[in-house]
Amino acid sequence: MINKFILLVILAIVFEKTGASFAQTTDTTVSRTTVTRSSGIIAPKRIAVPGERFTLSTGQLFVPDYFKPKKDGRFNLVVFFHGATWCSEQVFYPAKKNAVLVSITVPSYQAVFQDTTRFQQILDEVHLTLQTANIIPHPKLSKLALASFSGGYVAVREILNVPEYYEQVDAVILADSLYCAFTDTTRTVLVEEQMAPFLKFALDAASGRKSFWFTHLFPPEEKYRDNTTTKTAGYLIERVHAKRIYQHKTNTLGMILLYSSDKKGFHIRGYAGMTNQDHFNHFYNLAEYYKKLSF
Repeated sequence: MINKFILLVILAIVFEKTGASFAQTTDTTVSRTTVTRSSGIIAPKRIAVPGERFTLSTGQLFVPDYFKPKKDGRFNLVVFFHGATWCSEQVFYPAKKNAVLVSITVPSYQAVFQDTTRFQQILDEVHLTLQTANIIPHPKLSKLALASFSGGYVAVREILNVPEYYEQVDAVILADSLYCAFTDTTRTVLVEEQMAPFLKFALDAASGRKSFWFTHLFPPEEKYRDNTTTKTAGYLIERVHAKRIYQHKTNTLGMILLYSSDKKGFHIRGYAGMTNQDHFNHFYNLAEYYKKLSF
């Protein structure tokens, strides 16, 4: 009988080559709870989202039709990592946040964002595009949020590792999107170096200085809760000294919320699920969490 772990890796590779997003495995192991039992993913129906779009050297800038810059030229920006651009814009639009969106998907976030100048280049390009397109005469960045789905957390990690970027980021939203390697074969001890920027941000959020939202797959049966995002969520909850409140609520996507954990600006939500459809629903549910941004 083929080793289960090898089978999961094969399934993950096949799934990724079909064009769907899957968690990057650069510095983590594949979790069985993010491998679906079937090949199909039910995505939202694609609709025409009104707004202007501009191709950047890395990603695409989307300016929704309801966006209105402040009189002093200040604007809010959300940068999203890992997912189809049309879907990223489609889940952003209904949140009705007065902000612009940059959607970025690249083969290796670590390779791109280990260059510590890359993110600043993106910010500069957003400013220049807004100005040259006559959207804002003299644009100035106000609030900045980073959001990611699945393997996009790697970009968030690399950005937060740069002190000057860290200070600019007001909010982080992770949609089933915080993986980490383990130091042992029993998958009990996380590599703290990989968790460090997220823990720092979570602690600042728990103190009210930042805003941190993390939704993740939380298998209903405890014996299956060795998936990586459940492990990283538990790690953060423990270290910020937050409490879990167990519940059973269903949202419009049919996602069942099993627990929440909150401490000032620190928020984690555990949703039932063990399939790739459950995993992707965290991406499709992002509007609910964009609405919680303070701008």
